[in-house]
This record gives sequence, structure tokens and C-alpha cells, in this order.
Amino acid sequence: MFDATGPWAWLIFGVLLCVAEMFAPGVFLLWIGLAALATGLLVFVLPLGFAWTLMAFGVLSVVSVLLGRKVYGSRETGSDKPFLNRRADALIGREYVLDHAIKAGEGRVRVNDSVWRARGADMPAGTKVRVTGVEDGVVLRVEQA
Repeated sequence: MFDATGPWAWLIFGVLLCVAEMFAPGVFLLWIGLAALATGLLVFVLPLGFAWTLMAFGVLSVVSVLLGRKVYGSRETGSDKPFLNRRADALIGREYVLDHAIKAGEGRVRVNDSVWRARGADMPAGTKVRVTGVEDGVVLRVEQA
């Protein structure tokens, strides 16, 4: 079909891929569609055989996807709430008081209105501790402040 209809098939294929991107967003079909459009334009300019046309499409696809990844991969995905789903990470570096003594490496720290499990060296309740890390997302690694 692509060989018989020439560049028009590549142009239609490219438009269809770009339209498909709207229904399956992921910013991937767009780049393949642009490569198909470029292949169609290339076949308009140069009378290439079918094998060369497929090779050009492959090369243009790789180039367009790499350029697309460079463009979209460099965008910052910063947030105004970086610890929204990682509350424990926001506690690193802060100091709190042990609610329950750390015995055999395990204890509890009161953080505002909640109590967190803590791991560290054995210390009595009431000791001021600094959070140095997070284990398993819910256990605070602490050391004496």
C-alpha cells in the first residue's frame, strides 16, 4: 500500500498517528507520527524505493523519539508540595522528643499529634532526638540530638 500510493500513504499514516495520540496520550505516538509525516515529505522530494522508504522511516522515528525525550525529559516536574506522598521524608533533619524509650533498637517518637516508630541506639524516654532517615516509609531512623 505504501509503495503504490507513494507519499500520500505516509502522510495519512502520520496524521492518523498524531490523532491517535489524542485518544491514547503518552507523547509517544506523536513522535512516530511526525516521523511518518517527514517520511511522506521526503518521498515527495526524493523518489525512494520501498526498502529505502522504510529505512528512512525507521531512522526518522528513532531521531524524532530521541528529540522528543530530550524536549520532554528536560522539563522540571517540581511541585509546590514535594513531600505530599512522602510525609516521613519531610521529617528528616528535625528534632523531636522520644515518647517511648528505644529498647533493643525500637521505640516511638511523638511528632505533633501522631506517634511514629523509631529505630536507633537505646535511649530513655524524653531524650531529644534528630531524625536522620526513613526506613520502609514509616519508621524513623533517629540519633541523639
